[in-house]
Amino acid sequence: MSFRLGILGGGLQGLEAAAVARLSGWETVLMDGRPGAPAAGIASRFVARTARTAADLDLAFGSCDAVLPANENLATLELVDAWARTPCAPPVAFDLASFRISRDKLESKRLFAASGAPAPLPYPASGFPIIAKPGDRSGSRGVRLVSSREELDALFPAGVPAGHVLEEYCPGPSYSLEATGRPGGHRAWTVTGLLMDGSFDCRGVRSPARLDPSLEAAFRRMTLDVAGNLSLKGLMDIEVMSTPRGLRALEIDARFPSQTPLAVLLSSGENLLYRLLSIFGPVPEPSRGAPRHALLEHLDVSGGRMSLTGERRMALAGPLDLKEGFHGADLALTDASPGRTSWAATLMLQAGSEEGLLLKRADMYARLSAHLGAPPPPESLEGAFP
Repeated sequence: MSFRLGILGGGLQGLEAAAVARLSGWETVLMDGRPGAPAAGIASRFVARTARTAADLDLAFGSCDAVLPANENLATLELVDAWARTPCAPPVAFDLASFRISRDKLESKRLFAASGAPAPLPYPASGFPIIAKPGDRSGSRGVRLVSSREELDALFPAGVPAGHVLEEYCPGPSYSLEATGRPGGHRAWTVTGLLMDGSFDCRGVRSPARLDPSLEAAFRRMTLDVAGNLSLKGLMDIEVMSTPRGLRALEIDARFPSQTPLAVLLSSGENLLYRLLSIFGPVPEPSRGAPRHALLEHLDVSGGRMSLTGERRMALAGPLDLKEGFHGADLALTDASPGRTSWAATLMLQAGSEEGLLLKRADMYARLSAHLGAPPPPESLEGAFP
């Protein structure tokens, strides 16, 4: 059974979906108004067009078996949600109601409270340091660490903007977990460990995570409780920090994520894109790989040096290609090409053991160092990843 997936949006979410779909053996039709969108080089067919009307969606996705909205533009998501109710539209794998709640950090906090999910203390009860973040953005965009009242006043001289979230800073290892399903039945999948850069942007994913079994069980219960109270139909992920006082729920996102689906696929063989799409209609099940240990890292190459970077760097690269055996990496999403001195790559490794993963990583950076004539990144994997 052939399968054609339409993807609306070629940024980080669309890049993840296009890569997982390609590894699944599916065709993809990607629609994005930017000719240089990161995912444009991976899709089977690229439509360089902005979705403004139902006719635009008909033109791009009329021949698709399913459509995945892979962006966070609310007007676009409302358009595709309305289009999904027209007679000729294919199944659209998206839960707009759940997304509306998850994109609003204040609503998300109310959901955490209703679900019994411990969250960071709000300011001023928390004291300093605190995290300040916009209430209507996902991920790390706009997140700031504030260490004193003087810093807070300097950051917001006209007062804290309405909807902004100020909460306790919880240092510690960070973890993510996806859940899929529909009201009445949800399933949580593989816990992944996240490593953040200095701006709280994720620069690496390890799967499976090294998490105490009792904490993992608590994380799974928390995730399923949140999914149930959200009345989720589709997929969501939840990010937590492990603190001395236990897990603290940071945020949820009710949409297809970036980074973790590829790490989960390479480690467990579990295909989160398949699990999401199959909620909305028939999908051919891809073959599964044997359980492994997997690592995903983002690399920036510029100015004669290598550095590990947050995923926002990948949003600026493109179009990207999915390459096998890239300087010792099993897979890489990259815009590297012969003669190019500045490029980026998401490097993916898998091995049968943690020790094998460390050895493979060291070999990969040795090869890259020899190729570029530059020292490897200074960050050590051992002890750094959850």
